[in-house]
Amino acid sequence: MLFNVGDPGDALYVVDTGAIEIGVVSPDGQKYALSVMAEGDVFGEIALFDGSPRTAAATALRQSRLRRIHRSDVLNSIQAKPELALDLIQLMCVRLRWMHGLMEDEAFLPLPVRLAKRLMVLASRIGGEDGAVRISQSGLAEFVGATREGVGKILVAWRSRGWIALSRNRIEILDLKALESVAAALDA
Repeated sequence: MLFNVGDPGDALYVVDTGAIEIGVVSPDGQKYALSVMAEGDVFGEIALFDGSPRTAAATALRQSRLRRIHRSDVLNSIQAKPELALDLIQLMCVRLRWMHGLMEDEAFLPLPVRLAKRLMVLASRIGGEDGAVRISQSGLAEFVGATREGVGKILVAWRSRGWIALSRNRIEILDLKALESVAAALDA
């Protein structure tokens, strides 16, 4: 655990190696994974600017190496180079658009479409060269706002069609075009 919801927002992070899951937990303990930060990604910027507590938790999914940039150093750099603020504003806008897209997906798309979209994103972000994503069905369910059982039923159906291969904590995409077709079904 790098930081949790409510922790001080005193630094910005850059991922050198590894993968960091960004997520939130509801008051009743239900986890919702928002994103995975991989090599080259920057995170922790929201609390950095307003000095308020963290809005999400950050947890390493595997061994990771990060760079931590203290809030005061970022703010001093912006004062010295105001154009840096434009880059950070652009990063914030990308995150806002991405969050808006997640909310739209959750509100309007059926589970198979959300699942196909998120599985392809995870494969591109943290998947191996073979197209495999090391994630449990419960972990994948956290990324799509669904139950493990609901996700499991869809994955078993996709496995029977030859689209994916399943093993313990691992999902390998065998037919990317089939998943792209599912993801695009209602994404017009």
